[in-house]
Amino acid sequence: MPRLDHGKAAIALALLTIAALGVFAVFPRIDLTVSGWFHRAGEGFWLARNPWIEAVRNGIWDLSIAVFAFSILALGFAVARRPLLGVDAREAGFIFLLYLLGPILLVNGVLKTYWGRARPVDVAEFGGAATFTPPWLPADQCVANCSFVSGEGSAATALLLAFVVLAPDAWRLFPRRAFALYALAGLVLPATGLALRIMTGRHFLSDTIFAVLLVLALALGLHRLLLKGR
Repeated sequence: MPRLDHGKAAIALALLTIAALGVFAVFPRIDLTVSGWFHRAGEGFWLARNPWIEAVRNGIWDLSIAVFAFSILALGFAVARRPLLGVDAREAGFIFLLYLLGPILLVNGVLKTYWGRARPVDVAEFGGAATFTPPWLPADQCVANCSFVSGEGSAATALLLAFVVLAPDAWRLFPRRAFALYALAGLVLPATGLALRIMTGRHFLSDTIFAVLLVLALALGLHRLLLKGR
């Protein structure tokens, strides 16, 4: 498996971020258009009331919590020189720090607390009272647990990367068919979690895109620090 070139990856990620900023700066109403696909007059964001959708969303969120808890446990075992399921300290530390620095501290602790962007369900275009604001502009339309960026979107991205980091261990532990299911789950579950936040009116498309880019940037730095050469 080819090793990650951190320099090229950083350039690619920077270009993607600049492109995303440019698109949403020039066409900010893309967010309203995409969210509008899942909004019905008189019903609002009707998928948010579907119990099956909510069960899937909660299941993916709970899996992220479980993976974060597992990283703490695995890190403790690795420090004690008794690796849990073959997970070493660097792998466990990567996952732990990714969740801690990304979804927990930077996303929920800073951006969602202070950026002030209203959620789709709360803006006037979809029956709310708040004013729609573009993602790149700090606002005063929300006082807590705001829309930018997506907390569950950032956790879903961290979940995807945890699946990737743990893939060599899963390859050693699982039969081939079980590993195929592991790989499929690692792709489908995070992607579903990201999509559901938009479909249920909880986040705009840009909230999700920038959550992904933010966590990828953190992951790149942590990979260089902890997993370089792998």
